[in-house]
Amino acid sequence: MGMHAFIFSRGRTQTIKRHLVFWIAGYLFLALPYPPHGAFGPGNGVDVDGLAKYYEMVMIRSFFHFLCQMLFCYPFLYFLVPVFLWKRRYPQFAGMLLLLLAIVSFLRFVLFAFIYNPIMRGLKFYVNSLDQIAKNSIIQNFEGPAYIGFLFISLKLFKDWQLKQEDNLDLRKENANAELLLLKAQIHPHFLFNTLNNIYSFTLDRSPQAKNMIKMLEDMLHYMIEECEQPLVSLEKEIAVLKDYFELERIRYGNSIDMQFEIAGDYSGKVVPPLLMIPFVENSFKHGTSRILREPWIKLFIQADDDVVHFSLTNSKPAEEELQHKRGIGLFNVKKRLELLYPAAHLLVIESTKNTYTVNMQIPLTRQ
Repeated sequence: MGMHAFIFSRGRTQTIKRHLVFWIAGYLFLALPYPPHGAFGPGNGVDVDGLAKYYEMVMIRSFFHFLCQMLFCYPFLYFLVPVFLWKRRYPQFAGMLLLLLAIVSFLRFVLFAFIYNPIMRGLKFYVNSLDQIAKNSIIQNFEGPAYIGFLFISLKLFKDWQLKQEDNLDLRKENANAELLLLKAQIHPHFLFNTLNNIYSFTLDRSPQAKNMIKMLEDMLHYMIEECEQPLVSLEKEIAVLKDYFELERIRYGNSIDMQFEIAGDYSGKVVPPLLMIPFVENSFKHGTSRILREPWIKLFIQADDDVVHFSLTNSKPAEEELQHKRGIGLFNVKKRLELLYPAAHLLVIESTKNTYTVNMQIPLTRQ
């Protein structure tokens, strides 16, 4: 297990291990550096007691100090902070903090007066008077070994903040993924409705082209339903779907629309999010070329570079279609998906003039 996983894991076992490591390390850090002379009264020192006996006293005394720090830290962190501080009950928090300090001071006095002192006397060490212990019980809540407790509280609060940030990030990712799935699902019925409408008009005329159109639509729907569930799809297949869509429209309109579809660059082995391009193509036919009676046209150019794909689509349009162009459901979905997928790494420029409508899009490419 890595250090990050050990520090920020939420499991009960890892939490217990983490706390044990902290307190043991803090205990040794506090006890070992004590100066070997008169630290606890005139009778205590290496020169009087010897190194081993002196550090025996230091280790026992440090243990009692640490025990008092634990008596303060755990109620503070696991009761006062979540119940009062995080809920902004500041007066109650201040009152409970003073009460906790008073309780810990009392327990510190009891521990040192009635447990620590008898142990030290049995080992022939100097001990403080009860008056001095009472005074120290208050003072040592704020000085001496208290910095270990402060460090423990600081680390715990930082860890909680970090975990909350990770939870917020996970939540944002889950919401974004859910929104992406919803937006992608909305493209399917929208596209399907328009294409079936086209095929229906051919079946009414008993056109032999209807069979070919149904086969192409079948291939497209298979791609959308089976393969587009993945977050990334082959750019090659995405382009193939655009070609099928162009062919469906070419069959529908015959020679009445000038259609140009050009591809440049190497698009093999590269992947993109599915169904980002086809809504623009669909929109161009629906609101642009299909509404023009004289010489409609549409030009699509796709350039695949090493790490980015350029999509450029221009079509003729009647002037009154400008508002409808901007309000298409498919266009709104693509814009929203781009914001979620590439918040600062995509380019989308839409220009509408009196007689033309142009979309320029640029998105990152990744390799399979």
